[in-house]
Amino acid sequence: MTDNLTDRDVRLLNRLSQTAGQELLKPIIRQGQVCFQARQFVGIVRLGNRTLQILPKIYQSEERDVSIAEASRNLLWMLDYAGHLSIKENDLAAMQQAQDWFEILIYFFATHLKRQWLRGAPRNYQAVDAVLPVLKGKWRIPAQMRRPEQKHRFAVTYDEFTTDNPLNRIFRYVVELLWKLTRDGNNRQLLSDLRYWMDEVTLLPAIALQDAQTVKLTRLNQQYEPLLNLAMLFLQNLGLELSAHDQTAFAFLFDMNQLFEGFLTGFLQRHRREILPAALSDCQLLPQGRQAVCHLAQVQNRRVFRLKPDLVLRDRDYYPRLLDFKYKRLNPSDRKLGISEADFYQMYAYLNRFQAPQVTLVYPQTAGMAAPIRSCFSLEGSSGEIRAVTVNLLRDLTAKGAHKELIAELRQILEQTDGGRRRLR
Repeated sequence: MTDNLTDRDVRLLNRLSQTAGQELLKPIIRQGQVCFQARQFVGIVRLGNRTLQILPKIYQSEERDVSIAEASRNLLWMLDYAGHLSIKENDLAAMQQAQDWFEILIYFFATHLKRQWLRGAPRNYQAVDAVLPVLKGKWRIPAQMRRPEQKHRFAVTYDEFTTDNPLNRIFRYVVELLWKLTRDGNNRQLLSDLRYWMDEVTLLPAIALQDAQTVKLTRLNQQYEPLLNLAMLFLQNLGLELSAHDQTAFAFLFDMNQLFEGFLTGFLQRHRREILPAALSDCQLLPQGRQAVCHLAQVQNRRVFRLKPDLVLRDRDYYPRLLDFKYKRLNPSDRKLGISEADFYQMYAYLNRFQAPQVTLVYPQTAGMAAPIRSCFSLEGSSGEIRAVTVNLLRDLTAKGAHKELIAELRQILEQTDGGRRRLR
């Protein structure tokens, strides 16, 4: 939450919200003053010379500097497990110094692209149309006939083994974009080097996320997949506009609901052998209910209202566990834990349509909770149960042994032993 924005900052923020199509920071009244509160987003908002870091709402430590550094490292780690980054062992030192994690992301992109480019820029054959004094490749006779005054030159199409291809054009565009945005001298030098080396690659005026999603990787350039994922991350989450006086105003934000889901799904998939108890060890893990499609109804013989649990555990035709991740606060003092009725009804639909014995709602543990929540709601007229649990991400996920602690916690959550049962009347 921030309350010291100038009128100019507020105008820039409103313009960014209009560009994004949704409110980035919510204005509220606190002690007679207008303050701005983060919604479901995390990231940074740059308003001219001012940079606002929006941290996950689970962090409310009095040690602000410690919270910022730890939350920044955890965000990077979560992006790695969600499939957006590929963090290597030699990247950990940079993460330990992370304060402005947007600059750390730029550093990852620039250093990894530089390393790969020095090993050999990705090349492939591209069809080139040209008018040459010699015959080369395929002679385009219809085009030649439209130029009778140029009988001494040939309209041809030939294949050129070049770096000027769709993949490199995406990298070139992102390099240019980040070069304009970075305020770190080292990052700017790295990006300047890349701009020089990529001079032969066409710089397009604009590239959208959809353009990057159409790029097909082959076994010859598969090593560029992590860099392409990171480039798409920048394309997807950067909302950019220029204010008066050419001062850059932009937002680089993630929907924390999606990141929380992506992180826990990726973590469970990567460490399934250590996390899944024996009773679930043979299960397939199906994110977003892929290959496990169920609908609630039919209309005119067509199925409607598809159900998509965040993570489905399937053992042949049986669904022993469904998981749904909610980046929301729970209230341990509330009889219903603060779970919204819409979320609970959604879980009830999952339980009955998949004929599953148990559905688990997973929430983040927040600062101030005395203990993790492990609750089970027994359903009236049904043998199934809906569980609500919290997972502790308040720890430094990059610290030694931290991932083992998280593995142990998730394994305990997936065990059959339940905490206090709650029956709603």
